[in-house]
Amino acid sequence: MSQERMRWAELLDVLTDSDRKKKIVIERATETERLALFLLRREGFSAHISANKIKEYDLEIFRPGEKAAVQVRNQRAKVHLGQVEKFLDFLAHENPKNYTEGLFISTSGFTPSVYAYLREENVKNLKLAILRGNDLIFDCEAIDEQEEREKTIYIGVFTCKGGVGKTTISAHLAGAFALNGYDVGLIDLDHQQNLRKILGEGVYLQKTKGNLGSVISVLNKDEWREGDYKDTKIVVCDCNPEFEANPREYIQKFDYCIIPTTLNPLGINKNADVIKRTLHSIRRENQKAELFVLINSLQTDEPNRNNLLNQALLTQFKQMRETDAKLHYINPKECAIRFSKQLLYWGFHLFDGAKPSLAFKTVGRYSYPRMDFLKLVDYLEMQTAIQLAVSSGSRQ
Repeated sequence: MSQERMRWAELLDVLTDSDRKKKIVIERATETERLALFLLRREGFSAHISANKIKEYDLEIFRPGEKAAVQVRNQRAKVHLGQVEKFLDFLAHENPKNYTEGLFISTSGFTPSVYAYLREENVKNLKLAILRGNDLIFDCEAIDEQEEREKTIYIGVFTCKGGVGKTTISAHLAGAFALNGYDVGLIDLDHQQNLRKILGEGVYLQKTKGNLGSVISVLNKDEWREGDYKDTKIVVCDCNPEFEANPREYIQKFDYCIIPTTLNPLGINKNADVIKRTLHSIRRENQKAELFVLINSLQTDEPNRNNLLNQALLTQFKQMRETDAKLHYINPKECAIRFSKQLLYWGFHLFDGAKPSLAFKTVGRYSYPRMDFLKLVDYLEMQTAIQLAVSSGSRQ
């Protein structure tokens, strides 16, 4: 008998009479959902397949004092923050049975951004589990952290135009990597040296619970040497808008380059021209880097206008994409940096004397900047099929 049939036979042995009457519901479930059902019952839950096949969850579980919806994902890529965010939204709003708790089960694991977000936002109503073989692993972050490699990743934030938020994006992208558990080198290549003015020599992001946090070291172009920062495997560079002012040795090292732009009517044609010039400038020195066009300061209360502007920019982008397969336009529906007062007033500590920090403070229900930049880290990983660089000793 195959392993799949053995699992199904084991599951049938523990089904209640009620379940047998709902045989159609059980048979409609995927093999992964059936196995998860069996394993949850082995954990002591009263578990059932979702009768109506509601897309937000697949199973429901009960135990004294617990009533939760369960989502099961069997996919090759790790579950990313956007998928978890959607499930959290389902739990936060009215749902068919007023579930207040959730369990997310993945066969492939979860990205570091998922763990970082749940930890930093102190999310209490969602648990994670990895389904491996015949086991559900609830202490799963350690499992996902085992996939590591040594190479230092270099990321440049660059555009041939000032005033599009390069420095803000550089700092907070570094912050998102730090939340994921990486020490980060944040290199200020811009002659204005705004990173040093705002963050000083660096910041320490403490974890909300357990283990040590991570360090962002702010350095100028002459201070960074890989050998001096052996635990630092992510390097984010805030580039000078004047291309020739950036050291060639840095441009040539970029594995990824973020090109920030905005959605506004007067700037669409200009944006396309700036992206073209930026692309050509980088390609003169670096042929391997993956380039990502990112919408910054997105006004989310104008969906119809944003859709029209996005289509216009996307049409122009497609022409550029034909000549460079490594140029990617990040659809703002998938990932963008939303406008927020936190980012607008980032750096206000220079005036009120507070300690240097990033704009990751939770306001209301979420910290939207923190969520956006963690999703950006996920996006880079998913779109380029890489594992984020980290040595065996660089995560705490």
